[in-house]
Amino acid sequence: MFRRPIFLYLISILFAVLIVSLIFSFIYKFKIKNYKLPPTTPIVVVVPSPTPDPLAPISILLMGYGGVGHDGGSLTDSIVLANIKPKEKKITLISIPRDLWVLVDDSQVEPLYSKINYAFPFGGGQKSKEIVSRITGISPDYFFAVDFAGFSKAVDQIGGIDLKITRPFIDNFYPLDIGATDSCGKTPEEITALEATLSGDRLDQQFSCRYEQLVFDVGTTHLNGITALKYARSRHSETSGGDFNRSDRQRQVVVAIRDKFLKLGIITKIIPIYQTIVAHTQTDLGINDIQKHIFKTGEYSRYSVESISLNDKNVLTQSFTPKGQSILMPKLGVEQYSEIQAYIASSSAISR
Repeated sequence: MFRRPIFLYLISILFAVLIVSLIFSFIYKFKIKNYKLPPTTPIVVVVPSPTPDPLAPISILLMGYGGVGHDGGSLTDSIVLANIKPKEKKITLISIPRDLWVLVDDSQVEPLYSKINYAFPFGGGQKSKEIVSRITGISPDYFFAVDFAGFSKAVDQIGGIDLKITRPFIDNFYPLDIGATDSCGKTPEEITALEATLSGDRLDQQFSCRYEQLVFDVGTTHLNGITALKYARSRHSETSGGDFNRSDRQRQVVVAIRDKFLKLGIITKIIPIYQTIVAHTQTDLGINDIQKHIFKTGEYSRYSVESISLNDKNVLTQSFTPKGQSILMPKLGVEQYSEIQAYIASSSAISR
């Protein structure tokens, strides 16, 4: 009956990939390497194989979803492709809006089109990787998804993050998790009348008890897990609201988490963070993948981070479905991604 609350809109899960790589490196070093197998007679089989390029780019599709207890909790409302370039010591974060209208499945008589955030519940990480590859021209090597609770707990376990806020904002309508269906003292008849005449934000504003006010002032501030989540999720500020301003804050949180994590004494934090991540993530990153590929911490701290946001100011345009649903689509048309791919390539080249 009511519009569902805003879920996790975080690209900050980039830090989780680093954590996982460190965890497995730690386990490998102190557990696997020290485990003595019974002596056996080795069988030597020579199989020629190409030598992997240690400086080859690696791409990881990062996704955030609401998780258990959230309406539509498997929708990936944060979708970011992290393209890691060891040769250039650079990470490019490509933000893909959740409202982008895409072809999800063409195996049936009638093709299925939907917002891209439905790809994950429809076909898991592989389906999401397939669609993101079509959009960006970059094929993700892996996917990594984390839910709302996992992010908040993990940020607390690293002692929070420090952010330099350059644009103050007030959000008077940040949704309370426990208030989504609160009648705010209104009768069923009054609610029915409001729903018949109002919609969207105007309807939401009639139920002020479902929301809290967020205030972020200019300056450096320390955020715990819950507050960092609110900073990244907020979308109703009159001066810094909307999905695209929110994406900017999400990328700011990514860098802050990376900086904080690199300052930590890793060993003392590995076990609790590992336990949190395992319970709240889905991924196709295996231990062998991590051992072969991902992040050397000494080098990672020197990587620059650039951000590319696909939005209606560059390669996308606002539109509506035949049923009146608000969506985003490429300016060239649905499933026409050549301009998007050229924009990503040129943006990456300019930032070098």
